Amino acid sequence: MSDICVIGGTRFFGKLLVHKLLADGHRVTLVNRGQTPDPFGDAVRRLRADVNVPGELTAAVAGERFDAVIHQMCYTPNAAVEVCEAFGERAGKIVMTSTIEVYNKDTFRGRFPAPPFGARAREEELDPADYDFDTTLPWDAPGYLDAHYGEGKRQAEAALTRRAKVPVLLARVAHVLAAEGDFTGRLRFHLDRVRAGQPIVAHTAPGRTSLVRAEEAAGFLAWAALADATGAVNVASPDTADVYDVCAAVESATGLAAEVIEKEDPSGDPGLSPFSCLSDFGMASDRAAALGHPFTPIAQWLPTVARDALAGPAGLSHSKEQ
Repeated sequence: MSDICVIGGTRFFGKLLVHKLLADGHRVTLVNRGQTPDPFGDAVRRLRADVNVPGELTAAVAGERFDAVIHQMCYTPNAAVEVCEAFGERAGKIVMTSTIEVYNKDTFRGRFPAPPFGARAREEELDPADYDFDTTLPWDAPGYLDAHYGEGKRQAEAALTRRAKVPVLLARVAHVLAAEGDFTGRLRFHLDRVRAGQPIVAHTAPGRTSLVRAEEAAGFLAWAALADATGAVNVASPDTADVYDVCAAVESATGLAAEVIEKEDPSGDPGLSPFSCLSDFGMASDRAAALGHPFTPIAQWLPTVARDALAGPAGLSHSKEQ
């Protein structure tokens, strides 16, 4: 049994992560603002802190020691520096939930240009130890973080890599899909449009991207907390998918035909698929497999997730509205 601190843990696959840690017999402490209800009852400890307010995390965890800290809310270099200072050497390891968006060449805003990423980016193509970070940027200004999400995550990785006094793992998570609890609504978008007889819009010859099932993303984070692995690790199914693959899963779930319309410039179109990429934008997950944690191919889980999403509460209520 280990003592694990989860910063966040109340939304989407963060809840699955906490359930997994508890099922594995660990003691779990949640650190968050306490504004989002969680289903864990007395099974977890709770500490209150807004990690975006300087000093709150440090005050909340003063004197605490953990075998691992899993940071689900690390969006800026400021948050990364704070977690390093807050825990110092009083954590066995820090796991940061990062994102595929660190590889998005269109989001590089710092003094470093985007590296020449391959169609399926590898971890070594973006070394956070060589990247810059700037805590003086207006990360807390309205709209700034949303407009610089990928850059914020890259700089958070860089700050954590340089400032942490304990081992660090950066989990670069692909687009996460689940039948329930997905506040992004990406899969629901396709289900709703197909059931309404509305077309799905895509770029001309849309590229492929990386996906991962929510349960597997959560399972990886739980594993990573106590594994010896460090550095960046891509968290994604070993294959990739495009708009047509997602629509095929939706067709299988609904029994309806999906109409896909390709446009040279679909920007601003309300029917544009959130999975439509101008070019290939994926990640290779070979390193995770080599570390002993492979992921399931998309074709083996996406149709099931689509069917379960259709049968779930949101799908049923939508059916009644129709």
